[in-house]
Amino acid sequence: MKKESQKKLTVVIPTRNEGKAIKKVIESIPKKYEILVIDKSEDDTAVIAKKTGVKVVLQKTKGKGNAMREAGKLVKTKYIAFIDGDGTYPANKFDEMLEVLEKGEADVVIGTRKHIKGMSFLHLLGNKIFSLIASLLYGRTTDLLTGLRMFRTKDFNDLGLKSKGFEVETELHIRSMKKGLRLKELPIEYEERIGESKLSAWKDGLKILKTLLKYKFSD
Repeated sequence: MKKESQKKLTVVIPTRNEGKAIKKVIESIPKKYEILVIDKSEDDTAVIAKKTGVKVVLQKTKGKGNAMREAGKLVKTKYIAFIDGDGTYPANKFDEMLEVLEKGEADVVIGTRKHIKGMSFLHLLGNKIFSLIASLLYGRTTDLLTGLRMFRTKDFNDLGLKSKGFEVETELHIRSMKKGLRLKELPIEYEERIGESKLSAWKDGLKILKTLLKYKFSD
C-alpha cells in the first residue's frame, strides 16, 4: 500500500518538449504542493525541471493519456491535479480548486477557459462543438478539452482510463459522468502557449469525436 504524503495535493505536469516553458510553470505552482513532472521529451525539459528540485519521472510510453495513468500510480497525496507544461494555464487556481473538493462541493474540478488569448479559431470552435456533444451525450461541460483538472487521487485511479493521447480529456469527462462524479467549473484565463503546439486539429479532432461516440455504447 502506498504511504500517503503529508502534503494534500500533487500537481502533475505531463510534458513533451516544453523546455522553453517548464521552469516558469513549475515556479508558478505554490511550494506547499508536491510537483511531479512526467516527461517524454527529446529536448532539455527533464534537465531543466530537475534543476528546480521537483520530482521528474521519464515516461515509459508516449502520449498524454499514458502520462496521466503513469502519474496516478505514483501519486501518494489524497488529491491529484493536472496542468499542461506550456504556460497556458494559471497555477493560482489550485487553492480554490482544492477547497471545493475538501468541502465536498464536487468530486471533479476543472478550469474552464473564459478569457482566451492563446487559442486558434479552429481549436476554439472545435472545443465548443465537442463540449456541446459531450454535454448532450453524458453531462454538461462548457470546456471538454481543458488541461487544468483536479480529483481525489482514488477517484482518478478508479476511472480506468484507456486513452493514449490528447483524447484523454474527453475520456476523463465521460468516465467521470458515468461514475456519477459531480463536476464544478471555475473560470480561468488562458494565455498564449510558450513553444510549439503538438495538437493536430484534424487528427486529434477525429480521435476526440470517435471517443465521444464510442463510450456512448460501451465501457
